[in-house]
Amino acid sequence: MKKLYTLLASVVISASINAQVNLIPNDGFENWTDGTPDSWFVTGSTVAQSTTIFHGGTSSLGFTAPATGNKTISPTTDIPVTQGVTYVFSGWYLDNDTTARFRFWNQFRTASADTGTNPLQGADYSTDSPSWQFFTAEATPHVNAVVARAGLRIYPEASTTGGGVIYFDDIKFYDKSTLSLEDVKNFDNQVKMATVVSDILTIQMPTRATVNIYSMDGKLFSSNRVDSEEAINTQSLSAGVYIVTIQNDYAKTSRKIVKK
Repeated sequence: MKKLYTLLASVVISASINAQVNLIPNDGFENWTDGTPDSWFVTGSTVAQSTTIFHGGTSSLGFTAPATGNKTISPTTDIPVTQGVTYVFSGWYLDNDTTARFRFWNQFRTASADTGTNPLQGADYSTDSPSWQFFTAEATPHVNAVVARAGLRIYPEASTTGGGVIYFDDIKFYDKSTLSLEDVKNFDNQVKMATVVSDILTIQMPTRATVNIYSMDGKLFSSNRVDSEEAINTQSLSAGVYIVTIQNDYAKTSRKIVKK
């Protein structure tokens, strides 16, 4: 059974880092040449740039599922890794297609071969959802690994039902030691919003972020990618208590609101 490995909680559950420590080039799929994302190996895969569906920046990568088997894309150059260091692999995906599914799929490798299973290989498949979802995992390299090959792997929804498209954006691979817990605290402190709302919700926050509104039993009512203080329409919500999550590429926090 497929499971959704998005992160939903009522506390901050991931950390904020500086973007320059990301080890994946062209992580937002902004740069393309002749129909191929720069710095990514996509030979044998069907990919396209989308400028209408994206999580951050102005574009994303649309990845078409094969009819059978799977296809994986990775940065053109493998990422050098250091023994004993914990690495984080994360990113955003939009799987709203009944004929495609996805798993993140990193290999820790010697100079010539995969060293085996590791926690940066997703155990579960993505689940269809109308909103962008976040994946994240962390692991240390195997004892003989010298590089990482961080991959996005797509499959048909069923063994012979492919052709669907999943979108990817803001893919990260970084050394966890560069995390700044102070930045996490700052993100949480800088998120400010009213606790009682009527028809409009606005949130003051340090960066553009994804704002989801859930019922108390976890049902998603709306998902919006917004800038600070950009209006979110809440007219359709019934009176009651809701959970609002605010998440950027590295940090997440949540608040309770009451809809009048």
